[in-house]
Amino acid sequence: MELIFLGTSAGVPTRERNVSAVALRPEQRRGWYLFDCGEGTQHRILRSELSLYRLEKIFVTHLHGDHIYGIFGLLASRGMLMADSPLEIYGPPGLRELLEVVLRISRLRLPFELAVRELKGEERLEFEAFSLRVLPLSHSITSYGYCCIEPERSGHFLPERARGLGIPEGPLWGRLKGGEPVTVEGKAITPEMVMGPSRPGRRIAIAGDNDRPELFASCAPLDMLVHEATYLQEDFDRLPRKFKHTTALQLGKAASSIGVRHLVATHFSPRYDTQGDLRRIEKEIRENYEGKLTLAEDLMKLKL
Repeated sequence: MELIFLGTSAGVPTRERNVSAVALRPEQRRGWYLFDCGEGTQHRILRSELSLYRLEKIFVTHLHGDHIYGIFGLLASRGMLMADSPLEIYGPPGLRELLEVVLRISRLRLPFELAVRELKGEERLEFEAFSLRVLPLSHSITSYGYCCIEPERSGHFLPERARGLGIPEGPLWGRLKGGEPVTVEGKAITPEMVMGPSRPGRRIAIAGDNDRPELFASCAPLDMLVHEATYLQEDFDRLPRKFKHTTALQLGKAASSIGVRHLVATHFSPRYDTQGDLRRIEKEIRENYEGKLTLAEDLMKLKL
């Protein structure tokens, strides 16, 4: 899987960061999926190698503007491209009404089928590339996290075992790696005879706005968690009005307790606009978390 970050700012865009959106490209598929679609997302897509024509699904975490206001222009642009493949959109209650009203009043006619599904809480969706667990989060409005779980993968090919069975290196090895049995000197060889134990599918969790990152413990173990780190703790403590967001300190503690292998922090308040600010965020997360850590930037690519 590959993630491409299309927006990493919280609330409003900055000169360097757009508002929330992240693309996921499964392996060995031409299509891709979008998680959230803040205003201006399609402009970031134009600066990437992604194609709106091949967008298959959109998953909306919640209906705050910095996570969804870009979806109307994106749909119109995909229509202008005369894309005819269906597009599925998933999200919280209210999503269908929001889309229907905008499309009706703007008289937007799309050349592709638009399928909207409103989620009603925790559930599991099955797709070709992975299953998706929907996790209710803690925010000022209904907000979801999405945990992408790949199916179990075959074990690693064991060259020494293949040689021991008299299988010459070359095309026969490739067929066995692909799950196809072969015959060598009249003897049938199955892939299981030259493969190691199967491996569990990888897990990526992508969060909406959420002030309780520990909720992702129910999806553990996680190979990667993409989660907001909107504030430094000292700045959050000084806010006269508290918003339901996660601080860098909270995120580091939760990721450590959950057992996240690779933590990706994103959704930074616009007040943190210098490299020095980002180093402070990184330092605060590191007070409790020792795993792999990435602070997301717009147009950054991460492979799992």
